[in-house]
Amino acid sequence: MTRPAKTALALGKIDLEEKTTDLRLRLKGKLAVDLADYQRAFAEANDQSLELEQLVPHILAAFMDADKGFQAWRRMQEKIA
Repeated sequence: MTRPAKTALALGKIDLEEKTTDLRLRLKGKLAVDLADYQRAFAEANDQSLELEQLVPHILAAFMDADKGFQAWRRMQEKIA
C-alpha cells in the first residue's frame, strides 16, 4: 500500500524551542473533529507529530497573521498610539 502524496498546509514545521504559554480549551462537535484531522494532516505533511497543546498556538498565530482585517486594525491602533 502506497502512502498518499503529502499535502502542503499553511502551517509548516514548528520549532519546538519557542517559549510556550498554557491555554485551556474545551472543544466539541465539528471543531473538535476538524482539529484532530488537522493534527493528523500536519503530522503527515511535516513528518512531525505534535500534541494539540503545541500545535494550536501556531494555528492561531497563522490565522492572525493572515487576517487582513486584524492587520489593518492593528496598524490603525499603532497610528493612534
